[in-house]
Amino acid sequence: MNNNFISTVGIDYRNKVLELGRRRVKLQVWDTAGQERFRSLTASYYRDADALLLIYDVTNRASFEHIRDWLAQVKEYAKDEVALTLVGNKV
Repeated sequence: MNNNFISTVGIDYRNKVLELGRRRVKLQVWDTAGQERFRSLTASYYRDADALLLIYDVTNRASFEHIRDWLAQVKEYAKDEVALTLVGNKV
């Protein structure tokens, strides 16, 4: 494992305010753990999300293959109109 990256344990949360032209947008970013043992925790955070990023490790094939599991959870727990983006990380 690359020591420059720290795995999320459980849930991590950050606020970020962006100025987009004349609009001020407040982002609430919830970083949920990818490990299977935390899935019961993370599913509850999908319900009110307007957008979800599914992030996988491009150096780890198994990480990409777990995207199917995450998509199943999104389908079960997230709003039908949630914006969904797949992101390859650790390049």
